[in-house]
Amino acid sequence: MFGIRIRVAFLLLTIYVVTGQACMPGYEAEREKLRQYLGIEWIQSGLKAMDAQKPKPIRHSSELNCDFSEPEKCHWMNNNNLDTLNFHLFEKTDHTVFPVLQVRPGPSKLDPGDKLIFVGDRKKNDQSALLTSWPIRCQNTTGKLTLNFWVYNGAMVEAIILEENMENGTLHQSGEKIYIDCGTVTLNTECSAEIPPRSTPFRIGLRAFDIKSPEGSFVMIDNIFYDAQLCKVSIDLGPDFKSESLVTGAEGMPIDMASQLGCYEFDKGCRWRNGGHGSRIWKRALSAPSEQLMFNETGTYTAPKGPYAFMYIEEGSKPNDFMSLVSDPVDCQSASDSHISFRLWSTKGVNISICTVDFDMKPIECQRVAMGRSPAPSIHHFAQINKFMYAFIIDSASPDYDTFVMIDDISYEATLCNEAINALDFGKNFYATPMLSVLLNRPIQSSDDLKCDFAKRGLDCLWANLDGEKVQWEVGLGTIDKTKFSTLTRRLNVPNSEFAVARLDRRNMTASLASETIKCLKDRAALSFRYWHTGAAMLSVCIVKSISFEVIDCTDVGRVTTDTVLIDIPQLREPIRIVLRVNSNDGEGIIAVDDIQLEGKLCSSLALSGNSGFGKTKSKRPTGYDLSAAPDANVCRLLTCNFDRQHLCLYESHRVSNSLSMFTARNGSAFTMLFGRSKVAMLESSPFRLNAPARFHFDYSIDRGMAQIFICEDSVNRELDNCYKVTNATSSTETFVHDYIEVLPSDTKIYIIVKLEKSSRKANVRIDNIVLTDVDNHQIC
Repeated sequence: MFGIRIRVAFLLLTIYVVTGQACMPGYEAEREKLRQYLGIEWIQSGLKAMDAQKPKPIRHSSELNCDFSEPEKCHWMNNNNLDTLNFHLFEKTDHTVFPVLQVRPGPSKLDPGDKLIFVGDRKKNDQSALLTSWPIRCQNTTGKLTLNFWVYNGAMVEAIILEENMENGTLHQSGEKIYIDCGTVTLNTECSAEIPPRSTPFRIGLRAFDIKSPEGSFVMIDNIFYDAQLCKVSIDLGPDFKSESLVTGAEGMPIDMASQLGCYEFDKGCRWRNGGHGSRIWKRALSAPSEQLMFNETGTYTAPKGPYAFMYIEEGSKPNDFMSLVSDPVDCQSASDSHISFRLWSTKGVNISICTVDFDMKPIECQRVAMGRSPAPSIHHFAQINKFMYAFIIDSASPDYDTFVMIDDISYEATLCNEAINALDFGKNFYATPMLSVLLNRPIQSSDDLKCDFAKRGLDCLWANLDGEKVQWEVGLGTIDKTKFSTLTRRLNVPNSEFAVARLDRRNMTASLASETIKCLKDRAALSFRYWHTGAAMLSVCIVKSISFEVIDCTDVGRVTTDTVLIDIPQLREPIRIVLRVNSNDGEGIIAVDDIQLEGKLCSSLALSGNSGFGKTKSKRPTGYDLSAAPDANVCRLLTCNFDRQHLCLYESHRVSNSLSMFTARNGSAFTMLFGRSKVAMLESSPFRLNAPARFHFDYSIDRGMAQIFICEDSVNRELDNCYKVTNATSSTETFVHDYIEVLPSDTKIYIIVKLEKSSRKANVRIDNIVLTDVDNHQIC
């Protein structure tokens, strides 16, 4: 045993000489003995790259972890100002076991290839070597430092705290004593030390000291690990900011249509994902930072709405650290115009490009995103290519401070080679919006009233959807993809403006577009309209009874090849409606119509008054009621009003859709003003129940313009069961005109509706002296 110790001492003395003389070349014999007895070999300039780094404050405690396998990545360095020696890098080359009693407390067995740092000397004067960590700005919790180290012949190791002045970089040792705990048995063990919390910048130091034996002493260190909660040094995104992993529907499969690359929620419906390699990944942010933070960091108060793609970039990050935000593949794109648009926010110092890349992630064409446009949409056009993906690539980010990038509202518009995807696909720029017209039992005076080109979303049309249908007719807007449209409809002509469209996306669906009531047809008539269809959708033109909607006759349009359809309508002496009825019994499809026109002589609908401007003939309401009975005086008191008390009595006036005008009591009458944005006003009675027919009398005047007046009634069967036109393009007059209509026991409410004439910019309408009489004009109340 004594002989073994002598050999070890001789060996170690040789090592001290080597390391003490800075490990210069020329000590091949000594290095041979090191390999023979300890199995370690000196690596020339092994710590040069580590010591040459410019230290920066660490962000995570794990950044101090170091096993010296790649010293250039270790955030530790030799300190040349507070010591006399430097550590050097050595590598274990074989399975030689360290002598446990002399070289301890670290493990005696190391695997070949393991690396460690070594310092030693045989001088009588006390020598030391100091290994310091990179700066820590502050620390919230007690940190745990663990390491392996070996000492020989009186040499010692201690952990110290070095306070740092961040302005000039000077270090000063703190007075705190750090205890290194190696357990009860200090053989083949790991040691640890607790580093207390600190609110000021500091570094951790590992100092080898008491290297002062003439026979030689040394210290070896390996496997440094640190765990602590450091103070937050990142951008404070606020307590409400939340993010999660970016989990989308992107699976690397080619898209079927361009709209599939649209991404607004970054959820399972989104076809974008993280791609490439890197430690900085894209996440899905669920909320936006505060407006003030957005302004401070990006220069705009506008923030993304809802979920969006987000990447946080820590200082010191390099370009190969960033993952790319990559789309699913596009197999084939036609030569028609295409572009990708998105909204992007970033802090200063970030450069990002939108690229087309091949399936190996090699860029094909890149365009730098102009950050000055944020948060306006950024639109990019790329050359027509096939088999590619889109990728957001971060070219660089400032290494001196944290940054972030936000992307939202990705939209891709293109025509893919597979043309129309299904019978409902008219192109990306085509869309449909609800039809604004409604059935109000408005009177039809002539066939011209039924003309409709669906301008203003059908607002002025006397055609509208029927209630209760699962599918509604809509108004088609936007630009139709002519290639897809002609392929689907087998027509070269396309609608050149707004048009009616019924889109049936599955089997056994129906949609009905009905006209207002036609009182009767004096002779045969003809209905014409422009017509397109796709898929298996079918159109029928039906004549139905006005109230019951019982079908009188239907004509199937079928798959006609002409642009315009012409349907004969027979002479009918009863109130009817014309209904365009669509079904998808055989499969999905679209029916589109435009420029509806009816040619023929109709029976006009008139109010029951000789003052209406249509001659003195009065059309009687249906008979069969007891005309000898006196109407209820209570109903008379309910409906009678002269507006002299500056209120509307028991009448009400509410705003109607797309109009602001209402009736108010003014100067002894009910008054309303109609103008461009408020073309309709309505005066509504209270509900009533009559016991006998009566007459509803009223006075009206129109001045400063032209307007139309309608009297409508609710019946026991339905609301707005009948409407009668009182005026016809009335010229402006300030004098009151008297008129009346007959009211039946089946009526339950009366509406006075006034509408601005199309040719007039404004008009004032007054209603006064509302009185209920019996059918012989006798007073009731």
